Amino acid sequence: MLQELVIQNVAIIEQVEVTFHSGLSAFTGETGAGKSIIMDALGLLIGNRGRSELVRTGSSKAIVQGQFSLEAVNQSQIKQLCQQQGVDLPIADPTLIIKRELHKNGRNLCRVNGTLVPLAFLKKLGPYLVDISGQNQSQSLLDPQTHLHLLDEFGQKPLQQSLAAYQKEFAKYQQIRQQLAEVQHNQQQLAQQRDMLQFQVQEITAANLQPQEEEELTSQLQQLTNFEKIHESLATAYLDLAQRTPSIMDRLGEVLQQMQTISDYDPEYQEITHEIESSFYDLQDSQERIRQQLDQQEYEPGKVDELQTRLQLIRNLEKKYGASISEVLAFGQQAQTKLTQLEQQLQDPQQLEQQLQTQTSVVQQKAQRLSQQRHQAARQLEQKIQEQLAAMYMDQTRFQIQFTTTDFTRWGQESLEFFLQANPGEELLPLAKIASGGELSRIMLALKTVLAQYQAVETLVFDEIDTGVSGRVAQAIGEKLAQIATQVQVLCITHLPQVAAVSDTQYLVDKQVQKKHTVTTVQTLSPQQRVAVIAQMLEGTKVTTITKQHAQELLQLAHPTLTFAKSDQGQQTLT
Repeated sequence: MLQELVIQNVAIIEQVEVTFHSGLSAFTGETGAGKSIIMDALGLLIGNRGRSELVRTGSSKAIVQGQFSLEAVNQSQIKQLCQQQGVDLPIADPTLIIKRELHKNGRNLCRVNGTLVPLAFLKKLGPYLVDISGQNQSQSLLDPQTHLHLLDEFGQKPLQQSLAAYQKEFAKYQQIRQQLAEVQHNQQQLAQQRDMLQFQVQEITAANLQPQEEEELTSQLQQLTNFEKIHESLATAYLDLAQRTPSIMDRLGEVLQQMQTISDYDPEYQEITHEIESSFYDLQDSQERIRQQLDQQEYEPGKVDELQTRLQLIRNLEKKYGASISEVLAFGQQAQTKLTQLEQQLQDPQQLEQQLQTQTSVVQQKAQRLSQQRHQAARQLEQKIQEQLAAMYMDQTRFQIQFTTTDFTRWGQESLEFFLQANPGEELLPLAKIASGGELSRIMLALKTVLAQYQAVETLVFDEIDTGVSGRVAQAIGEKLAQIATQVQVLCITHLPQVAAVSDTQYLVDKQVQKKHTVTTVQTLSPQQRVAVIAQMLEGTKVTTITKQHAQELLQLAHPTLTFAKSDQGQQTLT
């Protein structure tokens, strides 16, 4: 529930602070005094678009701040939203303080309980806090697209669960349709892609590449192309080590023998002897390895061409698919995966057509179930709207909801529209074709009356919804607003004395010129002040004693527990 509203530098409002109460609150005052500006300011707190033109002339920014107490009906949803956004919410006394700054340069700042939040967050909170209905929203009743959503809102949880179940299956249906359309449209292109992938996979697979193969082939080719040099060097080395007379090994053996004869005379000699001995045996090992290499040396004239051809194949593949064998192999695996998927897609038209047929049946069943529930809800809503219209002197009016079968959409397999028969004997016609402004206001009010008990919102705002009515209809509208106010907090802007009289709290919005600047003020009226203001609403500028008595009668009819006492001047005053 809205408890406090502070408005600074918004349009012609310099500074206004309003304390709100439960029940029905009526804002009264002359046209142009700023009543609708107050509602526009409230709209800023629930994420409505803010224009820089709203900033009061001579000010750099406009500020609106509101305090809301949270009722049990929507506390859990608001708590969840606040947790997701990182906004602290008191546990003992759940309260939201929303502040919005609108700067002249167009910059917006939004805070909830002191935490800076994006404007989108206020738009998420808004539906749980305030619902604003005005002349523009009454006009929205002329748009059939809103009718379906109003019925779904009336149908509450069972209908909304069926809608969610339908939308889940409809999303699958849409996905299959899209896939099938894409496959059918791209068959030729997909076939070309498949042929390319097949070639790539076959080329890489046929090469039978092995990790490290390129390095090994390069080494072999180097040896074969330098065979003579390698063989000559190995042979000469072996000849010098083992076959010449005397050979290096023979001479090193003699050196070792000489050192062994003196190794016992000095530790240094012994160390040198060990080093020569170690070198001798190492050289023997090297000699044996050289001999083995010589034995393995075999020149194959065709081997060089074979290696060069293989290396060229590898390098050609690397030019196409990657800088190394590992990258080429990875490319081949990826191409194979794509090829498998593509071949599946090329086979998919029949499979997708079968899937689409199956899913169409599923969606059809869900749509039928949803439609059945909507038709049941429509009959109930018609009856309730009929009752509410009768209470507002439209008892001869017939209200009906008509359905039209459509293709599958996100909202089902049907559309609907509100029809009205304004007078007996006339044809039922769409609301847009026959409803007057007063009729639209009463139909909107009837809907709000019916939906109030189902909505999670805590505050309903009606901005001159009583436009175009008078007399007993005005009285009925006032009573209807009071009825809604027994379930939720209701704020209304009105020019009708009948509506002002039934309100639990009445405010006077007044416009004055102070120091060459227009200033709007908001005053909570006492019972005596209400008599004067309502009398003025009844008569205009000339208020008579009879008019005041009439105003008192209106108040007494709306509030039977009020008593009246004689004033010092002999006139009755409200107490």
